[in-house]
Amino acid sequence: MVMAELCHRRESKVTPVTDENAATTGAAATDENDWRVTVKLDENGQVSRAVQSLSAHQVEGEVHKQLGGTVVVGAGDGNELFLYTHSADAAAAAQQSVSQLLAGHGMMADFTLERWHPVAEEWEAADLALPATAAQVAAERARLDAAESEESIATGHALFEVRVQLRSHRDSVDFADRLKAGGYSVARRWRFVVVGANNADQAEQFATAIREQAPDGAEISVEEVGSNLLPFTVFQAAAGSGL
Repeated sequence: MVMAELCHRRESKVTPVTDENAATTGAAATDENDWRVTVKLDENGQVSRAVQSLSAHQVEGEVHKQLGGTVVVGAGDGNELFLYTHSADAAAAAQQSVSQLLAGHGMMADFTLERWHPVAEEWEAADLALPATAAQVAAERARLDAAESEESIATGHALFEVRVQLRSHRDSVDFADRLKAGGYSVARRWRFVVVGANNADQAEQFATAIREQAPDGAEISVEEVGSNLLPFTVFQAAAGSGL
């Protein structure tokens, strides 16, 4: 299977981690393909040829026979390929198989092994262990929050939104005024009220507080907007939909 670069996103609900259960649970659950081998080809313009060679050779099936699980081949920008696997052993087997195959076709490459850290939401060096205690999880999450906040402030757009759908236009007007008086950054679109947040944890904190204040029948959700989208675009469109 040939796929584009895979994306990982933090789930909105995460099982709480305590000092008692962190070490036994591994602190955070990971997806099936959370090991990645980055294949950086020595020469530009070889990615398509390399992908075709890998597909024809069925590297995925070869590694599956050895270790089980799957290998996903992804093409990145420039001269990079990515091999996603379920374990370090599978990643090593995939790297060996791909290295031999590329060399047989006259293509040389450098290989880097990484592991996905679901709390920090980053690919890290394979020898950097996942956080194993509540304190380590909190430290990774704090680094992610700081990075998201920095991006949010730098772009001038809140990366996350708490979205509140009210029963009526009058409810939305009244509730938006209450939230503004409470110091929140608020936009209102017909029956929707949107509160901006700089990071995911802040958005969840805002959502918890807003649920306690919201009128009966209000529907509240947290969404990641990202820095490439204008804030509240969805609600600008919804305003004319009769909602």
